[in-house]
Amino acid sequence: MHGDKARLLREHQLAQGTVKRWLQARARGEFDRSLQAAEVKLGRKRQHSEDRSEVVRLRRQVEQLEQKVKDAETAQEIMGKAFELLDGITKSSTGPDAQIPPALMSASEYQAWLERKKL
Repeated sequence: MHGDKARLLREHQLAQGTVKRWLQARARGEFDRSLQAAEVKLGRKRQHSEDRSEVVRLRRQVEQLEQKVKDAETAQEIMGKAFELLDGITKSSTGPDAQIPPALMSASEYQAWLERKKL
């Protein structure tokens, strides 16, 4: 039909000169070699593109893992401070003046408590 060639060129964004060169290369028998060379070239570009996307994916994963490490270090620091605080409270509350209910004391602790209180 009239205009089919022009429509096809527009759809695929091809210049008319490009198609003419392809037809001339085919007539000379060079078209197959140029197609093979283009496939090799596109294969390399496609591979590079796949490599780039893999690099992007790995970088994103590294960022996520770095954030997890930072969060874990922060949690570990908080837990260390909490341990120090609780350890200090425990040490200060179990000194010789600690208020242990007499009902929970052993006989020797009870006797020592009575002597300290001078009872």
